[in-house]
Amino acid sequence: MNKIKSLLNYTPSSSGNNNKPSIVRPANSARLLLIGAGSRGGMLAAAINDGTNGFLVSVADPDPRRRREIGRRFIWKREQPRQGQEFGGWREFLEWEVKRRERLQAKKKAETKADEDGIDAEQPTPEKGLDDIVIDAVVICTADRTHREIVTALAPLGIHIMCEKPLATSLDDCLEISRGLGVSLQPGDSGVYSGLFGIGHVMRYAPINQMIRKLVCEDDAVGDIVSIEHTENVGWWHFAHSYVRGNWRNEDTSGPSLLTKSCHDIDFLMWLLSAPTPRKPPHIPATVAAFGSLRHFRRARKPVAAGTATNCLHCPAENECQFSAKKIYLENSLRAGLGGWPANVVVPEIEDLFDEGGLKRGEEVLMDRLEEDYTVETAKEVVDQRQWYGRCVYEADNNVCDDQTVHISWDDDSIVIDGETVERPAKSATFHMTAFADGVCIKRTKIFGTKGEIESNGRTVRVVDFRTGKAEEKRPHVSFGGHSGGDHGLMRQFVYAVNAVKNDGMDVQEAQRKFIGCSIEDVIRSHAMVFAAEEARKGRSIVDWNEWWNAHVRD
Repeated sequence: MNKIKSLLNYTPSSSGNNNKPSIVRPANSARLLLIGAGSRGGMLAAAINDGTNGFLVSVADPDPRRRREIGRRFIWKREQPRQGQEFGGWREFLEWEVKRRERLQAKKKAETKADEDGIDAEQPTPEKGLDDIVIDAVVICTADRTHREIVTALAPLGIHIMCEKPLATSLDDCLEISRGLGVSLQPGDSGVYSGLFGIGHVMRYAPINQMIRKLVCEDDAVGDIVSIEHTENVGWWHFAHSYVRGNWRNEDTSGPSLLTKSCHDIDFLMWLLSAPTPRKPPHIPATVAAFGSLRHFRRARKPVAAGTATNCLHCPAENECQFSAKKIYLENSLRAGLGGWPANVVVPEIEDLFDEGGLKRGEEVLMDRLEEDYTVETAKEVVDQRQWYGRCVYEADNNVCDDQTVHISWDDDSIVIDGETVERPAKSATFHMTAFADGVCIKRTKIFGTKGEIESNGRTVRVVDFRTGKAEEKRPHVSFGGHSGGDHGLMRQFVYAVNAVKNDGMDVQEAQRKFIGCSIEDVIRSHAMVFAAEEARKGRSIVDWNEWWNAHVRD
């Protein structure tokens, strides 16, 4: 396992920048294809490049500009792309990969027959570059609603897959993915996927959360957990950007905000309270309830001074409105951080515009995009099919919750391990997702135990021991990249797993457990909890988990 332990060499880089690891990349290290070169794809591409010893060798996306941006940054750099380094989409990659495997199989058959006949096999003249690119794994960062089709289409290849969260936008699609991977979730079924499978639940891989799990599950820092309070502070302007004006604004096309924003928060709670350990099966929840609604971003809350305006740039109340698109995208994004997020979501080609005419040109195009509007005569399908980042947040077609709580309970449980009965006491978790907070995606967690408590503000962990009365503040090791180091951690563990299988001969399921740390069933269970919570919220009911699981998953 020395190869695995030495994948990353965290020493100061030769450039003198001590904030990034210096990475040693063996020639046989994992080779990855990025499917989906949007904002999230770019983040994970950077995580692969900066946080792993894997190679990003190819990109698939229908947008040539986005492919070019990823390629120039991480793949072909200043050269021209070779065959196999870019695809116009995942279907094009699938066709190419099937043909590549057919050629390889035909070559092996010819060599085998030649060996049997005792003659030298006649080797066809290869087309230059045709088989130079061999892809070990794919990283899927396309729109959420496309995941089912892509994963189930690639699964027969047995290729290693990392899929961005959420897994899918409906429970049916999640289950279809599970079945496509060979896991039916039926009693007695032991089906497993032939390759590795990871999900973008980055909270599992953030150093601070790894520390919390160790304190709770290994170090007995708080005794038995009685309850957990966990909050996801989305951020007032981030929610306006992504969940009111943006891609995830409408449940009908993207899923509820509990799924699209907070499925990894629910997974975090399940990971701490329900997830199995090598010697223990999962502690299954008993009930789930949820409360919440679209409380603020709706027409009834629109300021009177705004009148009938549907666009910020045409609104008489724009100067006084905190949700002004001009303030968010021009003043607080473009002018403050040049072409970064979220301005580059409104104008994806912003970097090219800077090259053409500097900041002034970028501002001109940004303002033109924000000024785009619709009228009462505009067909609904035209309005629905695109994002209008300049529109009034009180006039948008969003319908997802902007404030929501979920309560999950576990009953007393007992299991037998090595002939000894182990009691697992009742416990509960309360999750709160809210748009109305300062900062972006700031998470706070408090764990109440029988022997102590833990409180995390996203940067430090405070541990209080009731037995000694002592309090200690702990800090995780330095985190690189987005999501408090979760992006780097996610891709690092996935690449570790691929390398262990590819180069060290490790069994796929062992690598899945050791490095990725969750099974396909774990992924489905945490997503199912989101859908059960939404059913409870809409029905104003308390859902019995076992009954719900049997009815919706097993039946």
